[in-house]
Amino acid sequence: MASNDYYRILGVARNAGPDEIKSAYRKLAMKHHPDRNPGNSESESAFKEINEAYEVLSTPEKRQVYDQYGAEGLKAGGGRGGFGGFQGADLGDMFGDLFENLFTQGQGGGRGKPRTRRGADLKYEAEITLEEAFTGVKVPVNFERTEVCTECGGTGARSKTGIRKCPDCHGSGRVQYSQGFFSFSQACPECRGEGEVITVPCKACSGAGRQKKTASINIKIPAGVEEGAVLRVSGGGDAGLRGGDSGDLYIQVRLKHHPNFERQGSDLLYDCPVAVWQAALGGETDVPVIEGGRVKIKIPQGTQHGKVFRLHNHGMSAAGGKSRGDLLVKVKLEVPPDLSPRQRELFEELARIAGHETPPEEKEKGFFKKILG
Repeated sequence: MASNDYYRILGVARNAGPDEIKSAYRKLAMKHHPDRNPGNSESESAFKEINEAYEVLSTPEKRQVYDQYGAEGLKAGGGRGGFGGFQGADLGDMFGDLFENLFTQGQGGGRGKPRTRRGADLKYEAEITLEEAFTGVKVPVNFERTEVCTECGGTGARSKTGIRKCPDCHGSGRVQYSQGFFSFSQACPECRGEGEVITVPCKACSGAGRQKKTASINIKIPAGVEEGAVLRVSGGGDAGLRGGDSGDLYIQVRLKHHPNFERQGSDLLYDCPVAVWQAALGGETDVPVIEGGRVKIKIPQGTQHGKVFRLHNHGMSAAGGKSRGDLLVKVKLEVPPDLSPRQRELFEELARIAGHETPPEEKEKGFFKKILG
């Protein structure tokens, strides 16, 4: 069949009366009758469509089903006396069971049993120092979460007699509604699908079955942890409903700013102040290390501003603490802000020797500009 719009096939409006439908059918039937169009396959096909449309629209029961559910509704049943071997009520029950099974899957238990529900996950931020991230540390975490009410054990009722079967759904947790020959199932609005109602609520939790409480736990943060890392504590979140599993607690690690080091993965970067004359002449200086204390490094003669020295195995612990990164020492030349007369005299002499004669007011500025590049 080319089209399922029976009103369009007959050329009538959807509110057309029986006489108008009959008149339109007679005109079209005479036009496309096979006796008047021998060998014309298009007229033969149109004649079949016209008869099918008239059969439906001229029969009140079929027209009602078609108006409500379309041609597919007629395929499911359609004719007088039955719907493909099913009576209307039986077909409705079949669809009702289908929808009920779909709605109840994964909701924690079958018909007549209160549904469990998993508790919510919680998130907390823990701020630690870079030294603590290097060694690993246990951090106390204080936070609020819902826990099972100790008074009622999570039932929400003052006693066992304070719970009764829901009168609306008779304990099934679902109610059915019928429309035409279809039957639909949904969660009972009275008990919210639990199948039970609380008549005498628990005084401690007011019937919720859970209470807000402050929890305190120690979280072990491993050595080598990085900024933004998330640790999961299974079951550390809110308690579930009706015996459901608790949610999880997620701890996100934040690192405090360090006055000396900048972290680059498992390496540490340290800006090392070096005096101009020390960089020019060479020597030694000491630098801090993350585990505490200081170590000496050699400054070669003629060291330039920005030079980086790498100290192996003096960086951060890698994940698990089995290896370490490096300490990158970056030279940062320091220019004295004020010069004594003697220091100025020596720098001016150095400038002359180096061939950098400048006016007195520019001598100091030009010399240091040359050194620092």
